Amino acid sequence: MPLLKNGEIMPDSWMVIEGDVPSPLPPESVIVPFAHLSEIDINTISHPLGVLFPCDQDVDALKPYVDRLELIVLQFPAFKDGRAFSQARKIREQLKFMGELRATGHLLSDQYQFLIRVGFTTVSVPDTANIQSWQKAMHDFTEAYQPSVLGEKRLSGLRWKV
Repeated sequence: MPLLKNGEIMPDSWMVIEGDVPSPLPPESVIVPFAHLSEIDINTISHPLGVLFPCDQDVDALKPYVDRLELIVLQFPAFKDGRAFSQARKIREQLKFMGELRATGHLLSDQYQFLIRVGFTTVSVPDTANIQSWQKAMHDFTEAYQPSVLGEKRLSGLRWKV
């Protein structure tokens, strides 16, 4: 799957471990399922560690680990399921996570700006995705009414002036 960052394709150096986590972990950047994160002594790991976090969990469960994680992957299991948008915002604003936040799953290019505005830094898109439509979507809107984690200036009250 292509990985987009700021609208550009970038290499994905992370290895995803599915199912049971081997002990010891491979000496490379690994993503482990959240269900198995408690089995790992993260204080002894010297390589980058990421977690695949399910959308049906409260992100507060990440608090004990957030300082040691370099990547959090949030899943969109279905197009109609937007819980990961809320999770991302909470991870950025309340948990103060500064690492890479990746979106994966059933996503549309029309959602790209919204993904960025809630704190995602990378998006894993399907191999069949039209990358040009994702790149275009990044610049479809230049102004916003809603606040975001980006802290940019909003068009507050502009609709009342028109």
